[in-house]
Amino acid sequence: MRAAILLLSAALIVGCSHQPPIGQPLDWSQHQAQLAAMDQWQLRGKLGFKSPEQGGSANLQWSQNQQQYQLRLSGPLGAGNVLIQGDQTRAQMQQGNQRYVDRPELLAARFTGLPIPVDALSWWVRGLPSPSKSAAMDLIISPDGTASSFIQEGWQLSFSRYRMTEDGHLPRKISGQLGAQSFKLVISDWNPPAK
Repeated sequence: MRAAILLLSAALIVGCSHQPPIGQPLDWSQHQAQLAAMDQWQLRGKLGFKSPEQGGSANLQWSQNQQQYQLRLSGPLGAGNVLIQGDQTRAQMQQGNQRYVDRPELLAARFTGLPIPVDALSWWVRGLPSPSKSAAMDLIISPDGTASSFIQEGWQLSFSRYRMTEDGHLPRKISGQLGAQSFKLVISDWNPPAK
């Protein structure tokens, strides 16, 4: 009888040890699917960027509603506040009294000097490769099922400081490097969309 109880207890302990921690993604596929479905958010943080020609930093407020986004940048830019809004194909940038309308990549390059694929940014900010770009290379998955780093469109990207939100594990620090060009986004708050 005592041996049966010991065997049953051992089986229960071994069985429980294979369960994932509560609130943790089971694996990369589950994590990726969960965050791919997330198409509305608000975040606040700080964006830094550097290229051989220019560099700077700005406070960032980003609102995303499916394909539509609005980014407010403010801080020591030398040009005051900047508002960028649009979708993946067309965007408008208001900088002081100047207004520019163009493809998102061209506006981003005008502002930062970086060739950032803007349509990929809404994926990268969630720690995911963009499905509309070339396949991610050198994908490194951390033990909790989130991406630590990958290369996409030539950009070496790294993700850290993940926190659990109601939408899943989201990174709070994203860094990108493409040759002598780089950016860093440090997120202070991830919030659900305004109702």
